[in-house]
Amino acid sequence: MFVLIFLFEVGSSIVVGVGFDAQQNAWLAILLALIGGIILFIVYYYLFQQYPNHVFTEYLEEILGKPIGKVVAIIYILYFFYIAGRVLRDFGDLLITTALDQTPLIVVNLIIVLLVLYSYYLGIEVIARAGNIFFIMLIILAFSFFLLVFIDQLPKIENLQPVLEKGWEPVIKTAFPLTLTFPFGEIIVFTMIFPFLNQKEKLFKIGVAALTFSGILLMLTMTLILSVLGPTLSSESQFPLMDAIAKVNIADIIQRLDPIALAILIIGIYFKITIFYFGGMYGFEKLIQIEKNKRKYYLLISGGALLTASIFMAEGLTQHLKIGLEIVPSYVHLPLQVYIPLILVIINVVKNKMSKYKNNLQ
Repeated sequence: MFVLIFLFEVGSSIVVGVGFDAQQNAWLAILLALIGGIILFIVYYYLFQQYPNHVFTEYLEEILGKPIGKVVAIIYILYFFYIAGRVLRDFGDLLITTALDQTPLIVVNLIIVLLVLYSYYLGIEVIARAGNIFFIMLIILAFSFFLLVFIDQLPKIENLQPVLEKGWEPVIKTAFPLTLTFPFGEIIVFTMIFPFLNQKEKLFKIGVAALTFSGILLMLTMTLILSVLGPTLSSESQFPLMDAIAKVNIADIIQRLDPIALAILIIGIYFKITIFYFGGMYGFEKLIQIEKNKRKYYLLISGGALLTASIFMAEGLTQHLKIGLEIVPSYVHLPLQVYIPLILVIINVVKNKMSKYKNNLQ
C-alpha cells in the first residue's frame, strides 16, 4: 500500500509539475497542500473504518440510501474513468512531444491501455507486487537525477530567492485548490482498494507515511527544478523535469539524459492510470454485478472508451493542460474529493448518534 500510494502521488504530478504558480515558493505551496492532503486522507480513513469490508461506491448506498447512493456511485465511477483518461492523455502527449514525434497519439495510448487492461485482469495484488519492483527503480532514477544535476553544478540558489516576496496570497492560492486536489486529493480512489488489505489496522500509519514521503520528494524535485530553470521558465514549461535534466552536460560526455526523466515519468503515470482505472472498473463491476465469464467483454469495452476519451477530450496539449489545471480542480476535484466526503462524514456521525440515542431509549 505504501508503494502504491507513493507511485500514484508522484505519477503525473512530476510530468506537468506542481506548485510553480507560487514561483520560488513552490515548496511552501506543496507543503501546505500536503497537510491538506493528510487531512483528506483522515476523512477517507474514517469512512473506511465505518465500512471496512466495502469499497467507497458500496457504502455510498449505505449512507445516502439506495436511489441517491447509486447515482453518486455512478458519478464517482465516471470520475475515476475520466481522470484515468486525462492521465493517459498526459502520457501520450509526453512521449510524442519528447521522444516519438512521428508516432500517432492513438498508437502510443493504445499500448498503455492494453497494459492497464492486462494489469486489471491479473488483479490488485499483482499490480502491488509489480509496484515493489518499480518503486526501487524509480528511487534509483530519482537519485541519479539529483546527483547528476548537482555534479554539473546547475542549481542556482538565487532562483529560489526571495522567499514570500509577494506575501502568502500567491502561495495559498497555488496550494488551494490546485495542489491540494492534484495530486494529494486524488488519493480518494484508494477507497476502492482499502478493503483488499490483509492488515487493515496498519492503514493509517502507512497512508500518512506514504503521503508524507511522496510530498517531500515532490517538494525537493520541484525546488531543484526551480533552482535549475528559474521561476519563469519552470512555470511556462509543459514538462519541466525534462527541461531540467536536458541541461545536464558533464565534460561533454554525460549528456542527453532524457531517458532518466522519461523512465521516471512512465513508471509513475502507468501506476496512476492503472489505479484510477481499477477504481472505476471495480466500482462498475460491483454496481451491476458483472458475471465472471462476461468480465473480459466489459474490459474491452471500457478500454476502448478510455482510449477514445483520451484522444478526443482536448484538441491539443495546450487545451488539455488548461482544462486540467484551471477547470477540473475547482469544478470536478473539489466537489468529489472534499465536499461530498465531508457531507458523508457528517451524515454518518449524525446517523450513529441517532442510533445510540434510540438504543438508550430502549
